[in-house]
Amino acid sequence: MVDGSNLATEGRTLPSLQQLDEAVRAYSEEDPGSQITVVVDASFEHRIDESERETLREAMLNGEVVSPPAGAIGRGDAFVLRIAERTGAVVLSNDSFQEFHGQHPWLFDNGRLVGGKPVPGVGWIFTPRLPIRGPKSRAATAETRSKVDPESAPAKAAELARAAKKAAKRSVKKAVPVVHTSWPLVPSTPPPSRSGGRVPAPVDPELSSAISEAVAEALDPPQPERAVKKSTARRAAATEKDTTPKKSAAKKSAAKKGATKKAAAKKTASAKKAASTKKAASAKKDAPTKKSAPEMKTASAKKSPAKKSAPPPVLDLPGPKRRSAPPPPAVNEPLSFITFVATYPVGTTIEGEVVSFTSHGAMVDVALPDGGSLHCYIPLSAMGYPPPTKARQMLKKGEVRRFVLSSLDPPRRVAELSLPLTPTKKGRRTAKKPSKASP
Repeated sequence: MVDGSNLATEGRTLPSLQQLDEAVRAYSEEDPGSQITVVVDASFEHRIDESERETLREAMLNGEVVSPPAGAIGRGDAFVLRIAERTGAVVLSNDSFQEFHGQHPWLFDNGRLVGGKPVPGVGWIFTPRLPIRGPKSRAATAETRSKVDPESAPAKAAELARAAKKAAKRSVKKAVPVVHTSWPLVPSTPPPSRSGGRVPAPVDPELSSAISEAVAEALDPPQPERAVKKSTARRAAATEKDTTPKKSAAKKSAAKKGATKKAAAKKTASAKKAASTKKAASAKKDAPTKKSAPEMKTASAKKSPAKKSAPPPVLDLPGPKRRSAPPPPAVNEPLSFITFVATYPVGTTIEGEVVSFTSHGAMVDVALPDGGSLHCYIPLSAMGYPPPTKARQMLKKGEVRRFVLSSLDPPRRVAELSLPLTPTKKGRRTAKKPSKASP
């Protein structure tokens, strides 16, 4: 089965019937005993050059080229795969058919998909290939599994996402209630009573919070940096308003204390002045011709005491504005993270492949039930006690080994792993080191 629309457009913007004919002839020379059927889209005739349209009509009349009926679901790709599935034929195409991985898993069998490419000066080169998985492939596989097994983890995750979307649409249609900011907050209506005396089943709070945060972030992405700056400025203004009455009250109390100290100082100075006056009078009676030391002290005491200088006013200037950091980027897709959370609870031992190293740990890929994978993180502190200085001392790139799921990070949609610990002679626990290869 030849995907004619795909091979005719290889390396071009518009399809060419001549290029398709060269590809079919080259493959027939490579496999002489094969029976070749060419399938093109219904719009293929209108996209090729006008000089080739008459040749295409003759080929269709002779049965050399087949086209699906107009308006067919999936267009020519679905038509090609259905014929190949029924006849067990090999598909000649460079397409991965990601939308049909759930319906046609046989595409991943060896020898069922062959790709071809024209090489200048050589001609067409054909080679077996495997389809490439991607987001569309994972969604199609999960949808197919949910129809086959409604109780599987991908089916539950997909159903949860659909329910969250419906709830969000219903909440948008309803009117926004008025929020009262008075304190204390008193509910307008009492909470509904639980009838029947049924006790709800225990729910893991970490699992429920992780799923709710991931679904909320998928439906409502985080605000951009401008919105974060505005909200930070509003919080700073509100904080400044709250602290202004406190500062004014503190200034008033400080002024009252200063006035009390000044009054006490004046009373002390007047008492000293009266005592010095009495001493001077008695000294004049005893020795009227000579100025004694008490008179000098009296003269100095008559001078008005120096007023204390008031402290400089304290200016209440606002501090430098701090720029709020943007939210951290998400590592995985929402559906993949929800599937992982629904499949593996915290504390589970899972297998993963070490794919890369960082300055403070390593990244590990863990396979999901729907065929995809989730990027997980293992820090140096989770590799043993004492922790190693480099992750390469404990792990090897490409190594597949067991890890323990220690925690979840819903805002970044990433899981944190750790190595299984084993007891040592001294009572401490350390992680298993990878065994060295024999020479």
